[in-house]
Amino acid sequence: MAGPQYPVAALTPEQYAAVMDRWTAAAAATWNRHLSALVSFTTWAQRQELLATNPARRLERCKPARRGDRAIPAARLDKLFTDPAHALRERLLWRLLYDTAALAEEILSLNVEDLDLEFRSARVVSKDGAIEYVHRHRPAAALPAGRPPCRAGVPGRPARPHFRISRARAR
Repeated sequence: MAGPQYPVAALTPEQYAAVMDRWTAAAAATWNRHLSALVSFTTWAQRQELLATNPARRLERCKPARRGDRAIPAARLDKLFTDPAHALRERLLWRLLYDTAALAEEILSLNVEDLDLEFRSARVVSKDGAIEYVHRHRPAAALPAGRPPCRAGVPGRPARPHFRISRARAR
C-alpha cells in the first residue's frame, strides 16, 4: 500500500493490519522485523507531524517459538568423543572444551606445565589476560591401547603448547 492514493495522514490501523497480514505465515522474527519497520516509519511520520495518531497501536509483536532443549544427547557426545574416525587430538580437544566450558583459545594455548593432573585442572589465560583455572569434573578417559602415557614433567623436555596448531612435529 503505497503511492499517491494513500496519503500518509490518512493511514489507518486497518491498512497497517492489511500490510502485516502478508506476514502471518512467516516466522515470529520476520513478523517482528516488519512490524518494527512500520513502527519506525510511524514514529518518523509523527515527528514530521504527518500523522496525528499511531495506526500501528493495535498491532502486537509475536513471541518467538521456543526452540526446546538444545542440549546434545549424552549418547551422541560419547560417540563423538570415542569415534576412532577422528584423531585423538581432536577428540581430546572436544572433550576438554565440553567438560571445562572454556574458550577454545584458552584450551589451545595450554602448556604441559599448566596442567594439574591430580586435581584435574589447568591454569589458563582468559580473554582479558587474567589467570584463571578450568576444571574437569570427569576423570580423564583412558588412552587407547598401545598409546604411550603423557610424558609431562620429563626432565629436559621443551615447554610447548599442549595442543599444537600444526600436526607437524615441533622442533
